[in-house]
Amino acid sequence: MDSHDELKVLLIEDDEDDYVLIKTLLSEAVPGRVKLDWADSYEGGLNALSNLDYDAILLDYALGDRTGLELLYEAREKDLRAALILLTGQGGNGIDLRALGAGAADYLVKDEITATTLQRSIRYAIERKKAAIELKRYKDHLEELVRQRTSELMEVNLRLKTEIDERVEADQALRRSEEKYRSLINSSLDIIYTVSTEGILTSLNPAFEKVTGWKPEEWLGRKYDSLVHPDDLPKMVERRQRMLTGEELPPGEVRVLVKSGAHLLLEFQSAPLYAGNSIVGQIGTARDITDRKKAEEKIIQQNSFLKTILESLSHPFYVIDAKDYSIVHANSAATPGGLQPYAKCHSLFHRADRPCEGDEHRCPLQEIKESKKPLTTEHIHYDHLGGSRFVEVHGYPILDEMGEVSKIIEYCLDISDRKEIEEKLRRANDELEIRVQKRTEELADSNLALMNEIVERKRIEEALRLNEKRLEALLNLGQTSWASEREIADYVLEQQIKLTRSETGAIAFLDEEENILTWCTGIPNHSECPSVRAEDAGTWADAVKNRKPIVVNKSSNIEMDQRGLPFLSFHLQRLMSIPVFDGQGITAVAVVANKSEDYDQSDLRQLTLLMDGMWKLIQRERSIKALKSAESLAAIGRALSIVAHDMKTPLIAIGGFAKQVQRHIGKADPDWGKMKIVLSETERLEKMVEEMLDFSKPVLLQKSQEQISAILEESVAVTKPLADRKKVRLNIEALEPAPPLLLDRSRIKRMFINLLTNAIEASPEGETVRICYRRLGKNVAVDVSDEGPGIASEIRKEIFLPFFTTRTGGTGLGLPIVKKIIEAHEGSLEVLNTPRGATFRLTLPVK
Repeated sequence: MDSHDELKVLLIEDDEDDYVLIKTLLSEAVPGRVKLDWADSYEGGLNALSNLDYDAILLDYALGDRTGLELLYEAREKDLRAALILLTGQGGNGIDLRALGAGAADYLVKDEITATTLQRSIRYAIERKKAAIELKRYKDHLEELVRQRTSELMEVNLRLKTEIDERVEADQALRRSEEKYRSLINSSLDIIYTVSTEGILTSLNPAFEKVTGWKPEEWLGRKYDSLVHPDDLPKMVERRQRMLTGEELPPGEVRVLVKSGAHLLLEFQSAPLYAGNSIVGQIGTARDITDRKKAEEKIIQQNSFLKTILESLSHPFYVIDAKDYSIVHANSAATPGGLQPYAKCHSLFHRADRPCEGDEHRCPLQEIKESKKPLTTEHIHYDHLGGSRFVEVHGYPILDEMGEVSKIIEYCLDISDRKEIEEKLRRANDELEIRVQKRTEELADSNLALMNEIVERKRIEEALRLNEKRLEALLNLGQTSWASEREIADYVLEQQIKLTRSETGAIAFLDEEENILTWCTGIPNHSECPSVRAEDAGTWADAVKNRKPIVVNKSSNIEMDQRGLPFLSFHLQRLMSIPVFDGQGITAVAVVANKSEDYDQSDLRQLTLLMDGMWKLIQRERSIKALKSAESLAAIGRALSIVAHDMKTPLIAIGGFAKQVQRHIGKADPDWGKMKIVLSETERLEKMVEEMLDFSKPVLLQKSQEQISAILEESVAVTKPLADRKKVRLNIEALEPAPPLLLDRSRIKRMFINLLTNAIEASPEGETVRICYRRLGKNVAVDVSDEGPGIASEIRKEIFLPFFTTRTGGTGLGLPIVKKIIEAHEGSLEVLNTPRGATFRLTLPVK
C-alpha cells in the first residue's frame, strides 16, 4: 500500500461504540489517509458490499441474529478485491479457522486490538489480497495460454485425423475400384489385353481362353506376332507404331490363331497406355466377329436376292418415309428414269407438290398412318407422260419402337383396263336390269289375279277343314259321357284354343254369386288363382257384367285390363270371352286370347257351341253322381239302421250289468280296472251306434234365428276339457260381424263339436286351434284351422265318405255327418291345406 494513497475501509458493525473505537484506532494508525464507511446491520453490510472499490472490509462476527461468517460466505460470491478481516468480541471456539476457511484475510479479537495491530492487520490483509489477486491473474493467464495451446493441438490432431481417414478411405476406394475393374475384366465376354511397346503381351483376361482356347499363361511374356495371321501382321505392326506416337486409331479387324489351328476373325480397339506422360504400351479389347461376318454376308446375299425379285416385278414397288413422304427405295417399274434424290411420292405419281387432300381423293398413306393397319384401296396415279391410270394400292405400315408408323411399304397394280371392262359390264347389267324389271312387272300383273284366286281357294279350303274339325270336336264332346268334369273341361279348353287358333285360353267356373271359384287354363304348370269377384276383374269379365259375349280385336283400339286372368304374363292383343248360362245365372266363362288375326262370328259360334255342350255334359255327370250317391247313401243308411238297432239293446244291458258289478267291488279289487275298461268301451260303442243312427236317418231341421258366435262359444266350452288334456289352445276370432242365421242350433253345434274334436286330436301339444268367421257375400263363412300334419291331397275327396278314417278307433262317420248337416242347411264344406295344418271352411246362407 502506497503511503500517500487514501485507504478506503468498510466497517460492518451493529454496535456504535465499537464503530467509534475502530474509527479512533484507524485515525491513529493511518492519520489523515483513511476513509471509513459504516454499515450498522447485516442487510446494510450486504448492500455496501456491492461497492467493489474498498481496500479493506472489517466485519463483526455478531450481527444481530445473523453472523459475520454468513455474510462472509455471501461476499465471497461477489468476487471482492478488498481484504476481509473478521472482528469478534471473543476468541477461541474455532472461529478463527472457520473465518480463514471462508476467505478472511485475518482475524482480530476486539479486546486485543490496538492501532498498531489494526494497521499491521489491514496492511497485511491488503498485501495478501493483492498477492492473491496477482496470483489469480497469473493463473488465469497461464490457463488461457494452456487453453490456446490445447485448441491449437486439437486442430492439428483433427486435421491429422481427417487426413488419415481420407487416406484410409482413398486406399479402400482404390482397392474397391481395383476389385471392381478386375471383376469386370474377368467377367467380360470380350478379350481385354495389354501390350508393351515391343509387342509383348503383358496381361490377358479369362475371355482369351474362352475365345481362342489358349490359356493366358501360354502367351503372357511373348510377342503376339505368332498369334496374328501372316497376311495381317504388317498391318498390326504399322498400327502399333502409329499408336506409340499417340495417334488415335479406329477399330480394326485381324485374324488370330486359335488352339485348334484355325483362325478367327476378331474386331479390336486399342489405346495408348501411359505411365506419367510416357507411353509404355497399349491396352485394348477384342471380340469374335466370325458369326457376325457370316450373318452380314448372308444379309447382303438376301438383300441382293430381294432386290432382284423387286426389280423383276412389273408393277411399281417402293418404300416411303411416313414423315415427309420421301421415297426411300423403289424398283425400276416405279421409277423408269431412275430414283431422284429426295423424291416425294406425290411428286412422282401425282405431279403435285403436296399429298392428296379431301375425302373424294384421300391419300392412302394418311389413312395407314392414322389406322396403323394394312390398307388396300383404289387410287388414281399419273404416269411419266401425264396420263391418269386407275391403280389398286396395297400399303403396309412399319412401326418404330414407340409403336408409330415410320415407313410404309407400297405396291400398285394398274387396274385401268379392268375398270374399263367393269364399266362396260355395269352398263350392260343396267340395260338387262331394266328389261328384267319390265318383264317382271308384266308377269306380276298376269299372276296377281291367279294369286288372288289361289288365296281365296285356300281360305275356303281352310274354312271347310276348320268346320270339319269343329263338327268332329262337337261329336267327340257328345261321346265323353265316361269322363270326369275336369277331363271334360280340359278337352273343351284344348279344342277352344285349337279351333279358334288362339295362343292361350281358360275356363272360369263361377259360384251362385257369380264369383270366380276355379280356373281351367291352357298354361302348363300355372299356379291356382285366388277367388275373385267379377266386378273386380278386367276386360274379359265384361261378359259376366254385360251378360253377353265380348270380342276385343286390334282394330277395337281398346286397352285391355288383364286383372283376374291366370295368364298375366301374356301381353294380350286380341281377346274373346263368352258366358255360359244355367237358367238365368252364369256358371262359367270361356276366354281365348291372342289369335294371329281378328276373331270373327265363326269363332264366336264355335266357342258358344263348345261351352253349351260342355255344360250339358257336366250337368248330366253331376246328376248321375248325385243319383248314385243318394242310392248308395240310402242303402248304407238302411244297413246302418238295422245294425244300430241290433247293437243298441245288448250294449244297454252290458253297460247296466257292468255298472252293477263295479258298484259291488271296491277300487282295491284287482278287477276294478278291467271293469272300468269295459264301461269305457261300452260308452264308445254306444256313441258309435248313435252316430250310425244319426247318419241313417233323414236330417229334419228345427230352424230358428241364431247367432253363429254364440253357437261357436258353446262348442268351444264343450271341447275345452279335451283341449286342456291335449294342452291345445282354442281361439275364436270374428274377422267381420256376422248377421243372425236361420238354422238348427243343436245340429250346427254338434257339427262344430265334431270339427273341433278332430282339430284338437290333429294338433300337437302347445299349438292353437283357430275358429274364424266372417260375412262373405250372401253367406257366412266359418274356418276351423289346426296346426297338425294336414290332409294328403290323394285322400282329400275320400274323407267325407262313410267309414273312411285315418284314426285308430274312429267310426269314419264324423265328417260324413258334418257334410250331411251342412248340406241340409244348403251350405257348403271344403277342406284346404295351409302352410301349417288343415282348414275346414263351412259356408251357411244368410236368409
